[in-house]
Amino acid sequence: MVKTLASVLCALLCAPAVARAQSYESIGIRAQGVAGAFVAVADDATAVWWNPAGLPTSQSFVDGIVEAGRGGQWGVAAGFPALGLSYYHLNISEIQPSGSTAASSSGRQDPGVAGTGLPGPSIGFNQFGATVGQSLGDHVVVGTTVKLMNALSDTRGDFDLGVMTSFGRFRAGLNVRNLVSGTFGTASQGTVGGGEQLRLTRQARAGVAATLPSGGRLDLLTVSMDVDLTTGPAEGREERHVASGAEAWLPGHRVAFRGGVWANVVTDAGTAAYGSAGVSVSPFRRCFVDAAAMWGPTGDRDRWGIDLRVTF
Repeated sequence: MVKTLASVLCALLCAPAVARAQSYESIGIRAQGVAGAFVAVADDATAVWWNPAGLPTSQSFVDGIVEAGRGGQWGVAAGFPALGLSYYHLNISEIQPSGSTAASSSGRQDPGVAGTGLPGPSIGFNQFGATVGQSLGDHVVVGTTVKLMNALSDTRGDFDLGVMTSFGRFRAGLNVRNLVSGTFGTASQGTVGGGEQLRLTRQARAGVAATLPSGGRLDLLTVSMDVDLTTGPAEGREERHVASGAEAWLPGHRVAFRGGVWANVVTDAGTAAYGSAGVSVSPFRRCFVDAAAMWGPTGDRDRWGIDLRVTF
């Protein structure tokens, strides 16, 4: 028994530090403003991330976005009806193994320390993407984003697959990210800490959205809801999100307000609600400045971002 326990402790101490990426909400200022309920909306250049099938349904011939957010995350994306190109850079906090005996560690599902990011350098993650879409009849669009990703001196290829259906004022979407999945970096055995790894897991999210009839005070009102179909590790704990939000454009389509709420519904990790708010302002025709913030009861998931969006 003593030898077995010693072996387990040794294995935990020598396990590599693992960072688990990429929550959907990492990218997209408009999406963050509606708490991530965006898979069935996805009508701007961030469709390359949120749902590649949304790109052909965009109301703009060209949509370009440059965005930056908390933690040094930034990106640039350009979308045409049949082609999207994007580059995103994320800084992902290193997560210690859930069983580590380090003083600052906590359980995998502990929403405290593990969720805030434990000491250690963040991992730079870079993604280049090319998105194409194709209509299948009058109501269905399919799309894919082919990705080239680099982290920890490793380069991998992967792709996302999306579907969008629309019937009048109603839309439904499905996006599956990281179909190949995999791990960046290598485990260095025999040393405490063991090296660094970045693990990408397959993620699937479905959503619905409706454009509601609006009166004279609103130009356009959209309500949406998203549900994660998979459970996966994110920032030190298991997560599956349910999100809902709304976006309201004032007459003239020069100012918009957004709001939403999301929760992690993995029971053992807690189900506290997180809120979001966002705004868009158009200082010039076809030019928009979008800003958003997300916050929660523990502060570990607080984020903000801003972007410049130009449409033609």
